[in-house]
Amino acid sequence: MTNLSRTTLINALAKVNPETPRVMFEALSDKALDAEFRAVTDEYNEQASQLMSVSY
Repeated sequence: MTNLSRTTLINALAKVNPETPRVMFEALSDKALDAEFRAVTDEYNEQASQLMSVSY
């Protein structure tokens, strides 16, 4: 993973998890960082899907 990609993922995770110290994300391996990011995006996608399925 390039430094730019790694920094982008860390910045995104730090923004959606402000209670988690940034150093925790920085300490993750590339593979773990990618998995954490995918878990967060999956959660947001699920929430968006649920909101879109609400009929008015």
